[in-house]
Amino acid sequence: MISRITNNILMISPNSFGYNFQAAKSNSFQNRPEYDIETIRQKAIFEFNEMAKKLTNSGVNVHVLSNDDKYELPDAVFPNNWFCTYQDGTVILFPMLNENRRLERDQNMLKEIFDTSDFKVNRYIDYSKYEDQNIILEGTGSLVLDRKNNAVFAIESERTNKILFDKYCNEMEIPYENRIFFHANDLEGKPIYHTNVIMSVCDGFAVICRECIQESEQDYVLEKLKHLNLEIIEITYFQLKNFCGNILNIANNEGESLIVLSVSAAKSFEKNQIEILKKFGKLIEVNINTIESIGGGSARCMIAEIFLPKI
Repeated sequence: MISRITNNILMISPNSFGYNFQAAKSNSFQNRPEYDIETIRQKAIFEFNEMAKKLTNSGVNVHVLSNDDKYELPDAVFPNNWFCTYQDGTVILFPMLNENRRLERDQNMLKEIFDTSDFKVNRYIDYSKYEDQNIILEGTGSLVLDRKNNAVFAIESERTNKILFDKYCNEMEIPYENRIFFHANDLEGKPIYHTNVIMSVCDGFAVICRECIQESEQDYVLEKLKHLNLEIIEITYFQLKNFCGNILNIANNEGESLIVLSVSAAKSFEKNQIEILKKFGKLIEVNINTIESIGGGSARCMIAEIFLPKI
């Protein structure tokens, strides 16, 4: 049976974390740092280690890696953008918009962790060649997946191209009615850079910011979620800015459902929304204020799920 959640995840240490000037051109959620670079990196590494420890102590299999030190990779802590894994043994490598993020993509590093952990890979699909044509699709940042129902949501932006979205859907045999491609903007009218900022599809529920979706498409997107039998938690744009949409549902080794979210997101959810979340899993709150503020991504972005079968 296809599952929406897994107990195996990969995280990459933010050893060269910092404000990514290239990414900031399309990511309005980034904030310029108030501290020197060394202080920022120490804060980010501390937050990362505490998060990894908390997830491990919660019974999740956390595989931690570090990128090659020869490159400055300010956004390496967000690995879900450059690869994704599937229960049939497929691994897809995705094209990235920014040149310094393309250096994060390391198939040999993946192969090493998969081999040493007895994960079975049946095929690699490499879309990175599309970078030469500026055709971009940034993994599960661009694509919010409902694996159980073989459905995918995506908002068009510089980082999410319709041509490659269609190719991905054809490759993964996603039914046409389950390909939900739409448009969402920030308060300045600019496309929101990643789909997983405005929404999250979890096991039994979904979180979504209706008000940032193009008005003519709002009902269409919400009806698709209802059709997938998901309880919908609607968030405001203020909550979106505090990363309430950037949460992730995973499992621990006992099969318990866990909902990973940042402290800022937890504080921004309303009491009744928290009660709904608790119906579906135990909340794992992680303090990642530095990474959120400077990197412009939150808890979901820091986790790349591993759905590969075991050998």
